[in-house]
Amino acid sequence: MRLLVDNNILIQILAPNTTGLTDPETKAVLVRVDERARAFVAEAERKKALILIPAPVLSEFLIGVAESKYQEYLDVLNGSACFEVVDFDTAAAIECAQLPNKKELAQISPGQYAKKLTYDRQIVGISLAAMADEVWSHDDSLRKIASSKGLAVKSLADIEPTPVQSQMFPPDDDS
Repeated sequence: MRLLVDNNILIQILAPNTTGLTDPETKAVLVRVDERARAFVAEAERKKALILIPAPVLSEFLIGVAESKYQEYLDVLNGSACFEVVDFDTAAAIECAQLPNKKELAQISPGQYAKKLTYDRQIVGISLAAMADEVWSHDDSLRKIASSKGLAVKSLADIEPTPVQSQMFPPDDDS
């Protein structure tokens, strides 16, 4: 299984924070986001799935962190067999170029073609070229484009965090 992640998922994997993500379907604020990200990686490892990180997503992630931390994050990605950074290569460029439908192309003036090649379209092009089984994202635009191309689209709302273990025996009162 090949699972492609967007920056909003990559952030939660590498530098988790507990704010900002909502369920793309219900718009409800997600709780235990960092735990959901850990559960996502653990499930991928359990299934021997590959988590694909498009190079533009990695770039977007690195823009948001201090340069002194780059190697630390790259070491995490390179140190795990379940992560693979995938390039925007010729196959992805062809997939990206084929994304706009005829209606969209008719509405685009020649000077606007460059604007249509956004990160979202590059990511979907990479998804298609890399034969991703699922695209994991909270970005509405990316989700819409990926879904329109028949890709399965998921978010951290689709995975439950590992249940919190309750204590089997209460603590001794004598402690």
